[in-house]
Amino acid sequence: MRAPLLRVMAPLLPSLGLGAQPASVAAAAAASAAARGVKTTTGIVGLPVVEDARNELKRQLQAVLDAVAVIPETAEYRRAVEKTVRFKLAAVEGDQPDEALEELFSRQLEEEIKMCKEELGLIPKMAEWKPWEVPEGHTIPMMEEQYAEGTERGAKQVPTPQ
Repeated sequence: MRAPLLRVMAPLLPSLGLGAQPASVAAAAAASAAARGVKTTTGIVGLPVVEDARNELKRQLQAVLDAVAVIPETAEYRRAVEKTVRFKLAAVEGDQPDEALEELFSRQLEEEIKMCKEELGLIPKMAEWKPWEVPEGHTIPMMEEQYAEGTERGAKQVPTPQ
């Protein structure tokens, strides 16, 4: 509780003439937080620490699950998002410490929160684009690379599997 109070008071201290500089107060607050085991930085420029990252991540993951419901159940995109989000949600709801979750996810909780927000921006676009709907007779150009005696074969049209 002392660190947030120090951050609020830091700009006022020079005007009071107490001799404490804001930078030294911020450094003291960071040292105090570090001593208590509280994360003071993500170490990633532009990605601030989220005070209650675990609960914020829970909220964001649940929001992604709710939002992806607009995608058809048969779409691979929806199945992949739901599977990934449910795995992460189960882990976050468990009793592992935050450090263990970050190890499991191979990234910081703040990064996961950012990724959830990005996914929430992508879901409406995917619903609009409908990449799971393939028009009848649509073909995809497939590249076959074969190297035989220094020659290469070009692309040919291959019908989509039915």
